[in-house]
Amino acid sequence: MDIAGMRIVVAGAGIGGASSALLFARAGASVTLLERVAEPRAVGAGIAIAENGSAVLTSLGLGAAFDATAVEVPAARITDAEGRELLAPPPGVRVRLLRRSTLQSLLLDALAAVPRVTARFGTVVHTASSDGRVTTRNGEREETLAADLVIGADGVHSRVRECGHFGARISPPGIPYVRTLLPEGRATGVEAWTRAGLFGAFAVDGGTYAYASAGSHAAAAAIAGRDVRAFRRAWSSAYPPAEKVLSGLDRFEDLLVNHVLRVRCSRFSDGNLVLIGDAAHAMPPNLGQGGNSALVDAAVLLDEIRRAPELPAALAAYEDRRRPRVESVARTSARLGVLAELTHPVLRVSRDRILLPLVRRFTRPPDATAVLQESPSTLLAIGHA
Repeated sequence: MDIAGMRIVVAGAGIGGASSALLFARAGASVTLLERVAEPRAVGAGIAIAENGSAVLTSLGLGAAFDATAVEVPAARITDAEGRELLAPPPGVRVRLLRRSTLQSLLLDALAAVPRVTARFGTVVHTASSDGRVTTRNGEREETLAADLVIGADGVHSRVRECGHFGARISPPGIPYVRTLLPEGRATGVEAWTRAGLFGAFAVDGGTYAYASAGSHAAAAAIAGRDVRAFRRAWSSAYPPAEKVLSGLDRFEDLLVNHVLRVRCSRFSDGNLVLIGDAAHAMPPNLGQGGNSALVDAAVLLDEIRRAPELPAALAAYEDRRRPRVESVARTSARLGVLAELTHPVLRVSRDRILLPLVRRFTRPPDATAVLQESPSTLLAIGHA
């Protein structure tokens, strides 16, 4: 298809939406980007970008800025509370971390420099129909837009998905996870699976990104009571390295609390509507592929639209290419999440001393290609085409 001149509406200016807008505008489309948040730059904590995501960013001309900002994880090991290695990352997977707000700023600054993108912040999607019509609201103002393609990149609670027929199944909320940004010099460099669940702390640009599950009784009670000191005590008791990491954390408002939801759609498109990222396939965070998968979605969607003679064939090819791969990653992430949250002493011993050693001995290490879903060279070529 000829993308030049296509009218595209993108709902959501997060990682997937912003990258989609950039990719399609650079390919010649006229893009309207809708974002309900008036100032989206300062949201989030940290994010891990693997080689698949960094290839898409590089293809957008953001490689140098990303390289200058992101912090490489030498080896993102998973250990027990005593520091004994339980799992190692798949060979060949390079991971770098940065503040989510830093990545968001890189994308939004790039969008501001592209004349074919019209960004409307503080604007919500009210309705979206399969013929490409979208009604929006900004305060008292309501407007109807007509598009050749509507990309729903509006997250786990996607309004575009609600308006279409995607056969979505959304799992009930699971164990909450807590994320925060802390001063530099507190990173442990590992993710620990402990009697209270998982805890990780890694260096990011100008700080430390820490995250922890809040499924234990003490941590859950602290979250329910909005008591940050009780949360610190709970984790310092369960995992002594957490005491130094969380020292000085005095405001509950500095914690981001998220319940993990899993979204599974039987279809990724409905007429002129298509879903990417969490709107299509929100997954547990345990493989760090949520944001990366959204970047890959954006690139593959562009690639298939270029290849196909008409839009229905393109969207079918996009789904055929993306859904099996992303579902595989989501299943693996969910299994890791279950293993990480085994808090009963007997189950933890069985996991650490029997199950995981057997897995390491008798199974091949995970294939980096399966985790990355697409070859980085392929993703780089799509954006450069």
